[in-house]
Amino acid sequence: MKIEDGDFRVRLTKKMLIEAFLQLRRQKPLRKITVSELCSLAGVGRGTFYAHFTDIYDLNEKLEDKFLADFSAALRGALEEKAGLQSTRRICRTVFALLEENEQLCQLLLAADNAGGAARFVELGGQLCAEYYRTAVGDVPPKKLADFYLFVSSGCISCLRARLRAEERPPVEQFADEMSEFINKGVRALLPSRPSV
Repeated sequence: MKIEDGDFRVRLTKKMLIEAFLQLRRQKPLRKITVSELCSLAGVGRGTFYAHFTDIYDLNEKLEDKFLADFSAALRGALEEKAGLQSTRRICRTVFALLEENEQLCQLLLAADNAGGAARFVELGGQLCAEYYRTAVGDVPPKKLADFYLFVSSGCISCLRARLRAEERPPVEQFADEMSEFINKGVRALLPSRPSV
């Protein structure tokens, strides 16, 4: 994730704080991280931390907000290239490449003790994908569309969590293609059923 505001020293300080935060976050729950240990690990004073963030939760929220903004932009861009259901593969490749590129932030967002972050991630994706599916498959009852998205997103998140824990991983494109195949085969449930003869 790029940190773009302020001069070089400010960017460097924020980068050091974020890297230290992510390192601590891999080791312990958010509620157990203190500003003192974060500053010690980052090599900055507490006053410097408080010049940028109000507390650990503010830092966490700002990281989530930036990650979700990047995710939203990538997904929106992929969805705008309308090509019907054939574009699911391209969309999956775009999204999963971004998630892999920002693996530490993705793990933070999907951490077991961060239900709120995961919920924001799913909700944002749902808002963006709902219109795409309506356009791709036609008029679908909103409840059915919401249930389909919840089913797909839950499956993708579970597979992504497993991937992030794995020692060895296939290329992200292969993973994205598998998720795309699952989604496309599942999307048949949204298509109007034909009466049997």
